Amino acid sequence: MFGESQLFWYKIVFMAELLLSESMFVCRLKRRRLFVLRLAAALTVLFALAVFFPLFEWSYNAAYASVLFITLFVATLGAIAFCFREPFVNILFCGVAAYSVQHIAFQFYNLIINAFGLAGGAPTNIYGETSGSYYNIFTGMIYLVSYSMVYWLMTVLFARRIEKNSDMRIRSVSFLLLIGFTVLVCVVLNAVITYINYDVYNATLTVCTEISMIISCILALSVQFGLLSNREIKTELDNVYHLWHQEQKQFAQTKANIDLINTKCHDMKYQIRRIGMTGAVSETAMREIEETINIYDSAVKTGNAALDVILTEKSLLCNANKITFTVVADGAGLSFMNEADLYTLFGNAIDNAAEAVMKLPEEKRVISLTTGETGELFSVNIRNFYRGSVSFEGGLPVTTKGDSDYHGFGMKSIKRIVEKYGGDLSVVAEDGVFNLNMLFVAGGVRL
Repeated sequence: MFGESQLFWYKIVFMAELLLSESMFVCRLKRRRLFVLRLAAALTVLFALAVFFPLFEWSYNAAYASVLFITLFVATLGAIAFCFREPFVNILFCGVAAYSVQHIAFQFYNLIINAFGLAGGAPTNIYGETSGSYYNIFTGMIYLVSYSMVYWLMTVLFARRIEKNSDMRIRSVSFLLLIGFTVLVCVVLNAVITYINYDVYNATLTVCTEISMIISCILALSVQFGLLSNREIKTELDNVYHLWHQEQKQFAQTKANIDLINTKCHDMKYQIRRIGMTGAVSETAMREIEETINIYDSAVKTGNAALDVILTEKSLLCNANKITFTVVADGAGLSFMNEADLYTLFGNAIDNAAEAVMKLPEEKRVISLTTGETGELFSVNIRNFYRGSVSFEGGLPVTTKGDSDYHGFGMKSIKRIVEKYGGDLSVVAEDGVFNLNMLFVAGGVRL
């Protein structure tokens, strides 16, 4: 029974077409460990499902054919989730886009066949229960050229817009579901019209229907990626807003540092004058001079000029707030990052740590920054004490401040920059110690 049905063969071909289309969109997503083994297992299961999906004498109708193809599509979504470490919204986004592209290619191929009468004045028999076929070398070449053209064009127009480590978690998830529903409606309508054509074939009606479905799927793709563009614009505006706040904060910190230096210099001048007048140096005076000079110990040398500036500024801030800030870092190991990313990454991380320890007594106001290189990996660790409890969402600590849109942006920026350079971020808070760990490939892999 399996070999006698044209639908039997097409459901296998459909699986191959859909997987090829999905590969265009998911190839840039984050892969899970043992990816090759996972992929091999997923492909085996998917093609086995396509082969053994049951067909009965009564199953050759629009309803059953629709259930068949939708079930195979849902199975591929599960396979993508099995192979790629992505939120389900990202997987759904790629899956819906891929199904749209496959359906466009399918309709385009059939449009050519029906418009030029290459099926012998009859509907294409891919959903049929007989083994007869209009396929030959000529129609096979048209099939390969049609699908290649559509897949290439859709890759250029849409798939390439999905960057490595991009976030496709658009706000209008309900709108994405509506787009997916629109594509599935096109699939169901195609099955209905196909089976109607078996009884009364109308080439003109068939061609017009195929054109309308192609247009519908292209519009669905355009709207879908328009939502992605809107999300990217929103992210850019958030970045600008965040940088503006950072600049305001930077100005305030710089002013405070200058005031601190001026105050210390004034104190030193007073101490030197007093020593000159008395000719003696008291223990109290020596201690005050040492404290004054200690400010210049805040200068940090890591081998990375940009990182030195950032850490020196934060060291001055810690000094002013009686925070012990220790740095054991090889800045040269972070030379693959640009200066803006270095400032945002370490500025946010150290500011968060300083804010946490300021709630503690002086002996607990300790922040440590260490880096290390082991084989091909370069690690960065920032540790500090904290008080209270820390709740997490999506692997990141949730801000305790009221303005979550702004204050929660710091950790999101850290995660975005770490992933931008192909790194991994982990946050652990237990036993009163907060650990922020970043792991990169030595030398950096900018994605």
